[in-house]
Amino acid sequence: MQARRAMATLALILVLALVGGCNSLGSWGGLGSWFKGLGGSGKDHGESFDVPAQVLANEAEEAYKEGKFDDAADLYQQLKDRYPYSKYALLADLRVGDAYLKAKRWDEAALAYDDFIRLHPKNEAVPYAYYQMGMVYHSQMLTVDRDPTNARKAGEAFQRLINQHPNTEWAQKALPRLREALERQAGHDMFVGGYYLRTKQYEAAIGRFKRVLTQYPDVGLYGEAMANIQKAQSMLDKLSPEERAKRTDERRDLLISPPNVESPRVILGEDRGGPPTPF
Repeated sequence: MQARRAMATLALILVLALVGGCNSLGSWGGLGSWFKGLGGSGKDHGESFDVPAQVLANEAEEAYKEGKFDDAADLYQQLKDRYPYSKYALLADLRVGDAYLKAKRWDEAALAYDDFIRLHPKNEAVPYAYYQMGMVYHSQMLTVDRDPTNARKAGEAFQRLINQHPNTEWAQKALPRLREALERQAGHDMFVGGYYLRTKQYEAAIGRFKRVLTQYPDVGLYGEAMANIQKAQSMLDKLSPEERAKRTDERRDLLISPPNVESPRVILGEDRGGPPTPF
């Protein structure tokens, strides 16, 4: 126990050195450069006032390293609340999100990363925070037959990271995760479109498959979506004008969503030709 505590203390001493203006540790995504300059000129002015904060930070880091993520999150939050002007508070702003993520406290993790980005927009750790926010939602993505909201939110976070910080290592790490999120969203549209096709809701099916073509052209489903559009259109063409008119009149009653996936209201808003919905 004493050895682990000593290691945690050493880690935080290194952070203090970095805060004073030293070079990056070269590991954990450039931790040193993210938090440099927190001590202003790098002098020891006021250092004694950070001793209680350092003790609490030691405890938080030790809990995190031991896999006690709930305890670590609570300790980081205490550090933020009790010592908001400590040089450790900025570190805690970020690490509390990591602890929440490891503890699978998803909402709290997302909020912590969002707060860090909002409160410290110029900090070099912002790309990391975007990546971790994406992973919060990526970790909750469901199968294609379920609600794709988390896949969409993951994609949005990764896309913002890539757009705003394209030359960072975290943007590069986000690329395969972004593709996975897009594949999951496209797969969901293919699932819903297939349901519409099987239940003879051809117009709605065509709308779903077209969205795969326009919004997810590079995920490997283009050919399948095009074939399904042609199949649905062929079935529509076989209907008589009277049947097609009747389908239009009864569209609101006939359009039924797959069970446990989406509400008919949401599907109607999209598949009648309106702008794409979040689903």
